[in-house]
Amino acid sequence: MRKTKCKNCRYWKGPIPSERRYCPPEEMAKGEWGYCKRHAPRPLVENIESLRGKSFVAVWPETQAEDVCGEFALIPLQKD
Repeated sequence: MRKTKCKNCRYWKGPIPSERRYCPPEEMAKGEWGYCKRHAPRPLVENIESLRGKSFVAVWPETQAEDVCGEFALIPLQKD
């Protein structure tokens, strides 16, 4: 049986390249990161600098491949 980690979950999409992440720079090199797409994107609390100044954005939650949550769903063997 597969382990119930994000990397094996049908809702996890990754890995994502570091330049597309919203995390602090010191976290970029730690582990394999992806997006949890179980729910809709959520508003990001921190300001994101853009060409037009500061703005708030909606993003998919970022998780590490080895993270675990209570809503795990196994990747299907074939497409539905």
